[in-house]
Amino acid sequence: MWVRMLALGLDDGRVVVVDEATGEEKWAVQAHPPHSLVQVAMPPNGRLVASVALEEDDWKIWDAASGQLHRMVATHHGVDLPHFSYVQQGLRAVAFSPCGQRLATRGSSGAVILWDIETGKVEERMQGKSGHAWTIAFTADGARVVSDTAVFDAMTGALLRTIRKDFYVTCVSCSPTNSSMLATATAGAAIQVWDIDSGEIIREIEGCSTVAIFSPDGRTIASARAGSASEVQLMDAETGEMRFRMPGHTRPFCTASWCPYDSSKLASGGRDGTCKLWDSSTGELLSSIHIGGSVWSVVWGRDWVLDTQGPIAFAMGHHPRLGAGSQVLELEAGVVRMILDRV
Repeated sequence: MWVRMLALGLDDGRVVVVDEATGEEKWAVQAHPPHSLVQVAMPPNGRLVASVALEEDDWKIWDAASGQLHRMVATHHGVDLPHFSYVQQGLRAVAFSPCGQRLATRGSSGAVILWDIETGKVEERMQGKSGHAWTIAFTADGARVVSDTAVFDAMTGALLRTIRKDFYVTCVSCSPTNSSMLATATAGAAIQVWDIDSGEIIREIEGCSTVAIFSPDGRTIASARAGSASEVQLMDAETGEMRFRMPGHTRPFCTASWCPYDSSKLASGGRDGTCKLWDSSTGELLSSIHIGGSVWSVVWGRDWVLDTQGPIAFAMGHHPRLGAGSQVLELEAGVVRMILDRV
């Protein structure tokens, strides 16, 4: 039996997990103080949910199946940060590495910390600029971390490049298929698609946007236009051509997440208290899940392989043919490219 779920971070401090197919609430926890704006992330195998909140300096990891607290780490209470004068000052963003073993958090001060999720220990500490971005991203190969306009080496913590210092970035998204490609949304400006290696703009997609997120196949960017953010928009990542405008939220939507095993599905969450599922190939609204609170972040979970003959079956997960202990990194045309920690 396949388990497909959506993890939601609300603006009241709660984390909620719902069944994708039925919209049924699987579990909900008061993860952070009331009135907290919660960001969530899931590792590629879909077994955990990480949460952070702007009003707290702690990150927490929950069991995706049960909602039980798996780990809690205070980012500066009891954690030695000898080379930094800052504290996290509330956490704005969280992301798992592609291998699922590391976690990146970003504080309001621009502090970026990489953690070992099993031990809760700090691996690397980086200082970016203070900003308002609600996302942080690893490149597809896991070698780099992007926060606002800063690109860091994920192994050493070294600052590799600052793309633009004058940008007011609200969202960053790394292409899942090209480790050198980055999209940024900037309040009051067009979506920018960058070459991370050179720091050059590859293309601009006209119109103001607060959200820019690559689809799993890297071909489409989902966005929300500033000023009319209740409309989900899908644009061709290569040409910038508008594919679909999808109205549906009655108030501005804050976040979006692509289905990791099917690039034709997209979830959006908004201040109208709903999470909406879309068919990105037609622009059709598939379902609307009423959450009971403003949805500040959403991430689509995944588990197991759904289609080993698809062009890309999944980015990472357990392959049933290889046993429960196998960790498989990307299938293409049914071919296993890499196996990690096979037992």
